[in-house]
Amino acid sequence: MWPMFFIALALAGVFLYVPGFFFLKALRARASVALCCAPIVTVAAYALITAILPYIGIAASWATVFLPCAAAGALAAGVSYRLRPAGSARRNAAGALGRSFRRAVDEEWFVIALYALVGLAVVGVIFVKNLDGPDSFLQAWDNSHHLSSIRAFVESGNYSMLTTTSYATPLDRSFTPWPGEAAFYPSAWHCLGALVVSATDASVALAANAVNALVVAFVLPLSSALLMGRLFPGRRGIVRCGAFVSLAFATFPWGFLTFGPLYPNLFSYALLPLAAVSFMSIFDEGASVRERIARAAMFVVSVAALACAQPNAVFSAGVFLAPFCVAVAAKASRMLAFAKRRPRRAAWACGIAAAAAIALVWWALFHAPFLQDVIWFDWPAKEEPEQALANIALLSFSYAPAQLLLSAFVLCGLICALADSRFRWFACSFLLAVFICYIDLAYDGPIKHLLAGFWYTDQLRTGSMAALFAMPLAALGLRHAIRFAAGLLNRCVASTGGKATPYVASTVLLALVCTAVYYPSYDMPGHHHVETGFGAIRDRIEDQNSVVKMNYLDAAEKEFVKQAEAIVPADQPIINSPDDGSIFLYGYEGMRTYYRYLTGYSPESGESQESALIRSGLYRIAEDEAVRNAVRSIGAEYVLVLDQGKDEDLGSDREHRRFVFKDDIDNELWSGIRAIDDATPGFETVLSEGDMRLYRIAYADAVQ
Repeated sequence: MWPMFFIALALAGVFLYVPGFFFLKALRARASVALCCAPIVTVAAYALITAILPYIGIAASWATVFLPCAAAGALAAGVSYRLRPAGSARRNAAGALGRSFRRAVDEEWFVIALYALVGLAVVGVIFVKNLDGPDSFLQAWDNSHHLSSIRAFVESGNYSMLTTTSYATPLDRSFTPWPGEAAFYPSAWHCLGALVVSATDASVALAANAVNALVVAFVLPLSSALLMGRLFPGRRGIVRCGAFVSLAFATFPWGFLTFGPLYPNLFSYALLPLAAVSFMSIFDEGASVRERIARAAMFVVSVAALACAQPNAVFSAGVFLAPFCVAVAAKASRMLAFAKRRPRRAAWACGIAAAAAIALVWWALFHAPFLQDVIWFDWPAKEEPEQALANIALLSFSYAPAQLLLSAFVLCGLICALADSRFRWFACSFLLAVFICYIDLAYDGPIKHLLAGFWYTDQLRTGSMAALFAMPLAALGLRHAIRFAAGLLNRCVASTGGKATPYVASTVLLALVCTAVYYPSYDMPGHHHVETGFGAIRDRIEDQNSVVKMNYLDAAEKEFVKQAEAIVPADQPIINSPDDGSIFLYGYEGMRTYYRYLTGYSPESGESQESALIRSGLYRIAEDEAVRNAVRSIGAEYVLVLDQGKDEDLGSDREHRRFVFKDDIDNELWSGIRAIDDATPGFETVLSEGDMRLYRIAYADAVQ
């Protein structure tokens, strides 16, 4: 299946980059900029077309989503090229600047290639190599939704994020436990996965892994490259160093792959640098009004794309850009009448006014009704204040082992940035993100929700925001460290009569630094085991994707499910207890399970009366007419049980085989299903192996 994985990876790249590239070329963007920014435009275009298709009766697929967008972009680019004046500004610039212009263009492409190659190498070693097959997947709560959403998109032909549900096909809607539950969910990541499945007929899990590999290996590095070029214009050494640190933080992007998993947030944070660059470009000196309007429109598209991927990235972008806005306002104070007399006072006044306006917008959004469920979602504090401070300083963020060398580079970069007025604002962005993360890690209460509520008060999300903002600082610190060390090395060589070789020294030092940062965990003979940041990440990916270890849905259960699928008609729902691992069966296998969520089972959430009767009283079907009527209404004939018995019957293996109460799962929700055994009246055992059962409801003939 590995050839299919690489085909899926390549197609995911085509689907994500081609339409946006053509649209941006139509706007006469440089090819390098169009390539890096293409995902922003593509995501927005896909969101628009997938929202329209259901209303005109056209099923979504790669042919009806990708091809129209790519064709429209190519047509627009072709028309723009033909309408371009013969003496275009670009060609005039090339002729006037000659070699320097070509050198700058070559440097842009060199940087893009460098970031992409480093990203590909790191993802290959850290992520792809540690998958237990291309279709292995992390069996965690959020992933049941991610896999089910991709399959629902593909099966229903409706990729619209305005009406997402795991019960999307007409057949599924006929028996869903939540009639009318379809609602908005940011699904840009799921849409890309569905396009891959649609084009290749690959498994959903394989497509998900391919999309994740694309996002981490290419989308995040290329967007980081564009941001680095923007933050450090003309500083080639710093920009190049950024290629080696953009994926060096264990918390982000790797934490989103191994906890949750938070794939949509991974995608949105990977796009965030592009939104930041589009906003910053609005305020370029010398830009015409038309150019500023076009860039503002691009920023609006960027915000829409972030919202389609995961809306909290919009707030992360706000945190990053808030100090920039203050700096721009302070600089704009020169236009005030009294600025010539008191320039410093004018700058302070405008900066404070901008900060107050930002705080007012934040306060208004904090009270916005549509955000209250997110803002007041509570993740309790994880650390004491002193420990939280240490964890942040060491780049652990209470998720990964300390990264001592990388934290030294960030500290060096932070000091250098604070000392340089050109870089001071994004150093403040990092400090602001660190403050939000610190409050989130160490405290509970209203202030925590005011600051971190837009990220569900989830410490991994706020810590990842801080890690993302630390990337330019790490590159700045790395460049200074290499320059200093290379200078010492060259002086030592020169003192012995040798010839100084700055590039060789810098390359060797950079290789040593990368080895140290990305080094796996190891044993120190005679002392202890040393767990490195990336050693921990590699171990987690390998363990979480293992197909042989005990898990909610293990290898034996997958084989049992295949046997059950051969018996149960494809158009019939199968009653299941989702906490036993069957929560993954719809997304992973396509089995038409009745229960596809782990929570939300209550009248207040819109659950049907039939569902409530079935999950609490199915074992009474032989004696309870109401239960029989409920089963009749959904057309089910079979019951699947993967972990038979009560929680205590599973002994010490319980937490590895069943979602339990510590995961905020109320296992009593499915007590009526779990109470069924081989002796329960009304059920016939069709398949039996260990504690796995497929029952046929004996009243099924009457039910139908």
